[in-house]
Amino acid sequence: MKALLIAPYSGMAEVSKQLDLPPDVKMDVTVANLEEGADFARQTMLEEYDIIISRGGTALAIEQVASLPVIHIQISGYDMLRVFTLIKNIGKKVALVGFASVTQGAATLCNILEYDIEVKTIANRTEVKPLLESLKEAGYESIIGDVVTVQAAESMGLHGVLITSGKEALIQAVEEGRRAFQLSKKVRHNYDIFHQLFHEFPYPTAVIGKDLLIHERNAAYRAYLDDNALTQSTIKLPLEDVLSTGKNQWLKLEHGNQFLVVQLFKLTDTKAGMMCFVRGNPSDRKPISIDIGPNASPIIGESLYSRDLARQLKRLSSMPLSIIGDKGTGKSTVAENIHHQRFGHAAPLISIDAALLDEHALSELKQILLPIQAGSIVVLNQDKSQHVEEFTSLLTYYSHRVQVIFIQEDAGQDVTIETQSIHLAPLSRRKEDIPVFAHYFLTALHAQNGSETVGIKPEAMTLLKEYDWPGNLHELKQAIHELAQKADGYYIEKAQTEMLLSCKKASIHSTSVDGTLRQIEKRIIETVLAEENGNQSRASKRLGINRSTLWRKLNEEN
Repeated sequence: MKALLIAPYSGMAEVSKQLDLPPDVKMDVTVANLEEGADFARQTMLEEYDIIISRGGTALAIEQVASLPVIHIQISGYDMLRVFTLIKNIGKKVALVGFASVTQGAATLCNILEYDIEVKTIANRTEVKPLLESLKEAGYESIIGDVVTVQAAESMGLHGVLITSGKEALIQAVEEGRRAFQLSKKVRHNYDIFHQLFHEFPYPTAVIGKDLLIHERNAAYRAYLDDNALTQSTIKLPLEDVLSTGKNQWLKLEHGNQFLVVQLFKLTDTKAGMMCFVRGNPSDRKPISIDIGPNASPIIGESLYSRDLARQLKRLSSMPLSIIGDKGTGKSTVAENIHHQRFGHAAPLISIDAALLDEHALSELKQILLPIQAGSIVVLNQDKSQHVEEFTSLLTYYSHRVQVIFIQEDAGQDVTIETQSIHLAPLSRRKEDIPVFAHYFLTALHAQNGSETVGIKPEAMTLLKEYDWPGNLHELKQAIHELAQKADGYYIEKAQTEMLLSCKKASIHSTSVDGTLRQIEKRIIETVLAEENGNQSRASKRLGINRSTLWRKLNEEN
């Protein structure tokens, strides 16, 4: 460690020459008081030093201009005893003037040793001269104090006695400097590590101020984004919310042909961290997608089943959940509703297609989940994951702070961790809900596309309720959209509905009868299997055969 001692009086410089410094400490010495010391620190090349040592007002002045740690030489009990011994037999009225850090200890010593010394405390330098004048008028002739006080006293014809610092105080300051240096060295080392981590972090990361300016950005941010990617209008309100509440905020923004998922988190009262995940086209199928503040559709329906489902969702615990139901029964809608009930719009909803997860995607998922304190993970195709053990471990670890939701079409699918379950009934078993959903889809279409169709005639609704809807809510929604587009007036009519449903029934039952019985049978099995998205359990159930028979018939030669 290399130290610079700026001594406020020459005697301290002489004492420093007598010090037996540790072998790892080198110290240069100069004499300069108050502003002289500050000017010296300002003009000197301080890069070669690790710390500065000084005393009293000089140390305070240096702190205002120097970037190095400034170690204050404390006035010790030995120093006070030394000066009291000097003036013990002086035979004149004596006063000690100084800041509280000096006078408190001095007053205690005077009381213990029964010294007749008037102790006066000042709060700032401007009080010195008026106080000395009043002491002089009161008959005091000797003034004990620091350099400034003694100089002021002598200029007024008083006897000034300087409180000097002995070797003990200087050695103590050197030891404190060594500790500060070691701590500074450790902090600087940690800073260098974190600074390197920040700049090499693979995701665009930046520090943004309350003034909406980017104060620091890492290499990934420079490579992918520019400062115009986040406009004031998009970032201002979320940033103010983060700085005022301390709660993280998530944003979803378009950027060229990509979109950004941005997490804002508080660093100080005026600065926030900003981590960005650059995502591709939302329509592209990918293993991980992030949605911020998804619009949760309400759980609607007039059937007993619908009312029970709404009550069940409100009673769910935070443990992992499986939502089980046929294709088109609204599993994703229920998942979004659960997410919204628990977290509102502030937290991200992360969808994971486990069938597409590879090692790179798993690594990316870990980085995404790391800063998340609240949110939901919706898992698709868990049974098709090629990294079951690692993926399961990851979900288990984060399940205490995020809601894990598995989407399943078959209750027999193994989700590898314990879950609570919700079973969604097919639309054919809740037909009394068809009018509610039909009108809901029609209203949404009116808002989205400006459709002029405003209702469904009772005869048409009767036909809709009589149909079995093998595609469930998804199929009903498509049918309502198609009927609204074909409507000649403001209402969906019976004739249009009858024609559409007839076409649907013909499509379902149309199977070629060309070929042998075995070939026809195999085509029927393949058709049902395709409708069930390759799920052999559901296909065999529909066909009334077991899975082994299904497998054997599929593999028979024509």
